[in-house]
Order: sequence, then structure tokens, then C-alpha cells
Amino acid sequence: MARSSGSNRITALDVAARAGVSQPTVSLVLSGNPRARVAATTRERVLEAAKELGYEPNLLARGLVLRRSYAIGLVISDVSNPFYLDVVRGAERVAADKGYAVLLCDCREITADVHLQTLRTRQVDGVIIDPSGAQSVSETLLAESNVIVIEEPSDRWLWVASDAASAGRVAAEHLLALGHRLIGAIGPSAAAYGFRARERAFVQALRAAGVSLPSEWLRRAPPTVGGGQHAMRALLAQGSRPTAVFCINDLVALGALKACLTAGVKVPSEMSIMGCDDIEMARIVTPELTSVAVPAREIGARAARLLLQRLEGKSDQRAPRPLPVRLVVRQTTSPPTPLPES
Repeated sequence: MARSSGSNRITALDVAARAGVSQPTVSLVLSGNPRARVAATTRERVLEAAKELGYEPNLLARGLVLRRSYAIGLVISDVSNPFYLDVVRGAERVAADKGYAVLLCDCREITADVHLQTLRTRQVDGVIIDPSGAQSVSETLLAESNVIVIEEPSDRWLWVASDAASAGRVAAEHLLALGHRLIGAIGPSAAAYGFRARERAFVQALRAAGVSLPSEWLRRAPPTVGGGQHAMRALLAQGSRPTAVFCINDLVALGALKACLTAGVKVPSEMSIMGCDDIEMARIVTPELTSVAVPAREIGARAARLLLQRLEGKSDQRAPRPLPVRLVVRQTTSPPTPLPES
């Protein structure tokens, strides 16, 4: 078809001609403005024409009209953590469907407050931030940044989080059901809400079953493979050791598994190991890691959806609910081996 201009770019005028409506009507529909008063049948006809022609909206022009950048920030404490990579993928999928770009900020080298200041300078429309980042910046800066906090329920900010307490309970119930009574844990060295809630619920579930967790069997470590390896070495070096260990996340569990295998401790016959998050590596390591699956992609997707709804002036009046978790039993947990008779 003939173009409305000398270029090959499809314009709103081309879409108007195909749909049989005026150019202003096309502009209203394609602006993405939810308050635009256009009949549903007309809107559908315009969108179908735009799809048929391969129309690509001019986001810069649209942003000038609506005073938006069509970009959101995602501030993550450690993007090398596979759990957060899945959060990013979930957020990016939803954002891309709505024409938004995601600017990813990693806090391993640059602090969260510096990232937030940079994102504000770039005039992003909103920010999704993890608990570590949210705790390290001022409430004033968070309020000015239009934030959604992930993995930490909040009375102050909109949030999306998994059911961290259920994760701890599920882990304890699994090990208890296998018959373990000598149970240890590798908990967080940082005060992140999700980690602490998992640990607290795990210990409470053991206590409710009449099982205590000795202080010497509760080790603290950074949420990394190296942290888990170091903590498990310390557990193995003690005179008495547990028959099962719950690790606060899968990276810690993978480190604990490596420490056991290096020391010649058989998993799971001599030591059951359990993680949390169910990252991809849990499924490909040998032996495969028992874990509690946390819906990381859905956390990212729901956070992005919530932020975009907020930008469009929509609000969900329902009280937020933590996302459910589930037990995934693989090869690193089994009933404890009976002690030899003396």
C-alpha cells in the first residue's frame, strides 16, 4: 500500500486508513491511555489493523504526551543469583508485553541508593526493588521512586512476596516425616526478611514436633555456594553431627553438598541436605537437590504487573497474599540410616 510519507515506516495514518477511522481515533487507541473514550469494537478494529500492518508505536512521542519514559528499574542485590535471574525474566516478560523497557541494576558493586538516584535522573516510571536494596536506602528516596518491594511484605509499600514461613514449615515437615530427629540448619548471616522467616518457621515446626535444634547445629552463612560449603565443613568438624540439614537457599545447599562429597560423607544415606528456591541447578546437580520451590518468575511478573497497573491509575483493593510454595523431593533426602547396634 502507499505510504503516508516518503519512508517505509507504518504510521498512524496508515492504520487509520486500514481501520476506516480517523487518525485522532487511532492515536487515542494506540496511546495506551486507559481513560481514552473509544468504543470497544472500534478499539479492536484499530488494534487488528495495527497488527496486520506491523505498526510499531513511537514510544518517545507517546511518552511526551503521557509524561512517561516507558522504562522501569529493577534493583537486585545480586543478579548472579539464579533465583533473582528468574525474577528478572518474569518482570521483563510482562513489561515487554506492555512496551516497557527494564533497566537492571546490580548492587554488588554499586549501592542501591546510587542506583535509585540514577534511575530517577533517567526518569523511569517506577522501580521494583528487593529487600536488601529497600533496607539500605531512605524511605524518602523510596517514596519518590514509585517502588514495588519484592520478597518482603510491607505496610508502607506495595509488595509481592512468596510465603517464606510456609517454606520453612514445609522443609521441617519433610525431614520429620522421613524420621529425622537430629536436624541442623544453615541460616542467613544477613537480616533479609525472607531468609529469617524461613528459619523462624523451620525452628518452630521442629519445636512443635518435640525436636530441638542445638545452637551448635545452627550455622550462619552468606547465601552463596561458598557460604554453604564453609558452614557445612564446620558442622562436619564437630564431634556429633546431625543426620539432616536444611539450608536457607539452594546455593547454600549446593555448597553444603559439595562439602559433604569432598569429605566423603554420603548424601543422603549419611547426611540429608535440603535447599529452598528450586533453582535450575537443583535439578542438574548430582545427586539432584530436594528443595522447596518458590515461584521466582511469578514474583517478577506480578511485581511488574502491579507496578504497571499503578502507573495506569488502577489499584487492586484486595489485601496482598504471599505466593504459595511447594515441596520438590529429589535425591538428597532420605530416612536416616539406623545406628549400628553396640
